[in-house]
Amino acid sequence: MDATLDLDRPPAQPPAVQRLRAMLFADLLSSLVSTALLLVLGWAGWSLLRWGVLDAVVQPDPEACRAAAGACWGVVSEKARLVLLGRFPQGEQWRPVLGSAALLIGVCGAAHPRLFGRVGVALLAGALLLFGVLMAGGVAGLTPVGSDLWGGLPLTLLLAVTGCLLGVPLGIALALGRRSGLPLLRWLCGAYIEAVRGVPLITLLFFGAFVLPLLLPPAWRLDPMLRIAACLTLFGAAYLAEIFRGGLQAVPRGQLEAAHALGLSRWQRLRHIVLPQALRVTIAPTMSHFIGAVKDTSLVAIVNVYDLTGTLRLAMGDPQWQPFFVEMYTMVGAVYLLIGISIAQYGRWLGRRHAVR
Repeated sequence: MDATLDLDRPPAQPPAVQRLRAMLFADLLSSLVSTALLLVLGWAGWSLLRWGVLDAVVQPDPEACRAAAGACWGVVSEKARLVLLGRFPQGEQWRPVLGSAALLIGVCGAAHPRLFGRVGVALLAGALLLFGVLMAGGVAGLTPVGSDLWGGLPLTLLLAVTGCLLGVPLGIALALGRRSGLPLLRWLCGAYIEAVRGVPLITLLFFGAFVLPLLLPPAWRLDPMLRIAACLTLFGAAYLAEIFRGGLQAVPRGQLEAAHALGLSRWQRLRHIVLPQALRVTIAPTMSHFIGAVKDTSLVAIVNVYDLTGTLRLAMGDPQWQPFFVEMYTMVGAVYLLIGISIAQYGRWLGRRHAVR
């Protein structure tokens, strides 16, 4: 009986040191390559440690920073408020902080599978409404603040969330339209997708920021922030449409035939059979698109909308701190990296939760 249990038991794993040695130093060539790479990594790590920690200056003193051999983190503490919150009035900067926190809480809550659907949409809508009220003001005794003074991280979050939130249903509609049996609808959706994917995003941003106001009557001209958000949404929807079209094509035809045999209507088949399976298989590429959408918001600085990278350019306009641009770009890069890693980890968790078994 004990012998049978020993046979069924999986073999014991060797210690981690032995596994590492087998992977890195299996033969002479692997040993030489691994040793060279480890030496390079060790040198790079030590140089980065000296520059960023041992020889760094943390006081916001330009003269001390110029005399130091390492990084000047004093520029971060000196300019962080401007970079993160933009030109929002100094005494009202608690409003973008609170609005950003509410928006993040709404996004995190709506991202949980238990809140998918109407509850999640209502939570996101409430978070966006609260964000808009806090930023714009004009109600509840809040001082009105024009959208031209919005900037920094709150604006980056707003553009990314609205672009992804509105881009998903529009992308699904375009994907369904491209697979429609109506030739005209299929042609229009396909033409839109190919046209938008064929031009750079900056072209659409220039059109929305500078050309569109010239084509519309003055009474119809939208706020510049709305035009930029619409351009990001329309651009992202074209790419999401192709992602969702691939998911729709992955649904087995037998599933549709079985649903038709059960007497389900076209809408019921789409809602209960097709879309759940299509969206499940597109989790990974959709999360990758969301990460790209967050980074694409940095392009709006070119059309004078001061998101996180735009306010960084404003902060670097101070001649005293211009030599220390590396530290500022490091801080902004760390913010984008944190957002990207968070989305990627959420995508992995969601993929495991809805994995095909």
